[in-house]
Amino acid sequence: MSQTKPLIALILVFIFCNFNTMSSQATETDDEVTVEFINDYVAYCNDLATKVSQLEWIQNRKDVTNSFRSELERIVSEAESNDPELGLGFDPILDAQDYPNSFEIESQNSEYVVVKGIDWPEFKLTLKLKIIEGKYFVDGSGIINIPEGKRIKR
Repeated sequence: MSQTKPLIALILVFIFCNFNTMSSQATETDDEVTVEFINDYVAYCNDLATKVSQLEWIQNRKDVTNSFRSELERIVSEAESNDPELGLGFDPILDAQDYPNSFEIESQNSEYVVVKGIDWPEFKLTLKLKIIEGKYFVDGSGIINIPEGKRIKR
């Protein structure tokens, strides 16, 4: 009897540790990452009281790749140096000046996801996902890291 108690305790510890490991390895799905990112971005854009710049907002995101960050910074810097007053003239992440209040998934093809506006279903946007160490990251949106042929025509 005295030997069974340590064995039971050991089994319980093993089960508990495996349960915690399995639950901590669960990651968001590609749909969840895509919709959460773009809807968070729209909320950021609609927050007129924010003092955080677009680049700073993206830098603080943990669900975007470094490639996304650097390409956005390159595009914005280039546009500002070409036209300091106007800059790009549209939002490169949304590839538009006007946009819906929220998005949902319309379709997915390998690494590309097309979302559409819930309140404006004709408005569509392509996002690109990348898997890094088993987690999904946004690697492109609008004109950021999205090839011309994959962008939604406006």
